[in-house]
Amino acid sequence: MRDMLKRIVLVIFVLLLLTAVSGFFYMQKHPLEGSRSGKILNFSGQHSK
Repeated sequence: MRDMLKRIVLVIFVLLLLTAVSGFFYMQKHPLEGSRSGKILNFSGQHSK
């Protein structure tokens, strides 16, 4: 029981770490210039204009 709980916490931690790192690199590649300008990002990777 305790071993399974440790594994779940580790998986959640790794997923959060991967999300943070990928978000950091995405922000480096696409800096926010006027994020309030109404530009909508689709998750399919296409910028709606």
